[in-house]
Amino acid sequence: MPKKIKYESCKYQFLMAASRYQKKIPTDRLSAYCEYLSSLIFTNIGNSTKIHNNNFNENVIEIDHNSIKLYKRADKLIFKNTINSNENVTDEYISDDIMEFNKTFFDEVFIKMIKKTEFNIEHEKKLIDNNLHIKERDFHDLWANSEDLKAINVGHTNEVCTSPEMRFITKRLGSLKGVTLLDVGCGLGEASVYFAMLGASVTATDLSQGMLNACSELAKMNSVSVKTHLSAAENMQLDDNIKFDIIYAGNLFHHVDIESTIIRLKPHLAKDGCLITWDPIKYNPVINIYRKMAMDVRTPDEHPLGLKDIKTFKKHFQDVETKYTWLTTLIIFVIMFMIQRRNPNKERFWKVVVRDGDKWKWLYKPLEIIDIILIKIIPPLKLLCWNVIIISKKQVN
Repeated sequence: MPKKIKYESCKYQFLMAASRYQKKIPTDRLSAYCEYLSSLIFTNIGNSTKIHNNNFNENVIEIDHNSIKLYKRADKLIFKNTINSNENVTDEYISDDIMEFNKTFFDEVFIKMIKKTEFNIEHEKKLIDNNLHIKERDFHDLWANSEDLKAINVGHTNEVCTSPEMRFITKRLGSLKGVTLLDVGCGLGEASVYFAMLGASVTATDLSQGMLNACSELAKMNSVSVKTHLSAAENMQLDDNIKFDIIYAGNLFHHVDIESTIIRLKPHLAKDGCLITWDPIKYNPVINIYRKMAMDVRTPDEHPLGLKDIKTFKKHFQDVETKYTWLTTLIIFVIMFMIQRRNPNKERFWKVVVRDGDKWKWLYKPLEIIDIILIKIIPPLKLLCWNVIIISKKQVN
């Protein structure tokens, strides 16, 4: 295919990404944003397209033509586009894999381009969400201060029968000796310390300094070392050159914007690395009743994952494995509330069920087998589970 066509395709797709980004720009800055776009310089240098702006000399993007996907002559593509300084770039075309690939790729390229300009929405979003982050930070600081770290048995917490997520994850990962691992939203550090105990070189991040302090203390109590880094998941504030073999985010994505957080984390993932997450699902009516009751032990930003959210990972990774946990085993939570009369606003049920896991082994183990059989026979039942584990590999560039 002629190099000129590849260059024109790059230019068109880049401007489409700029148009999508434009929807986030405040009205009073639209004129300046359009002026910025009109000042961009596109240069065809053979096998790549160079994009830069003379006012931002450090911010130069070069797109390798082999990184994008183009339609073959036989492919059917209907599109209409309008590009000028006064109108938005618009498009209408048939949705397919090539379109989705290029959309994701050029959105990421454009965000990288805009990062050092005055139109960096990541910075604007950080300011807008500042109050929410303050509430999150204060909530978790208070939580950290209320915990007795001496009562946490790290090995038991991650290996007990009622911790199916971590048991599945560690089995999939295999040996962690010499592996670099980033734990995003580490909380008290039970997972960070456990990974370090298994031989990984761990960096733990959280927006709560109280949680990071707890993580460091827990590491010391277990004779391992864990590096800590204060940051929100939406803005890691790590150098782009810092890479990890594994990025782990346990119970995190239902607190953040999923796609933008994935985009922020991917640059820190090694070429053959994997992103591992587990989060609650939103469809089970029993769990939803519990969520409405347990408002004092939850934060207002929570949004359990739906099918669309799970599919988002497949936009950014070629190999995505899912595992669903807690279906009939959820009867344990009903027993805790109805028979044991535990108060969901006084105790975090998901913590208690792990702490008391050995006491529930007689019931949990047979029900776990039933869950596996039910989901295999009737796959849609997986959406009524409490949690989903997502292991993502092979980044879509």
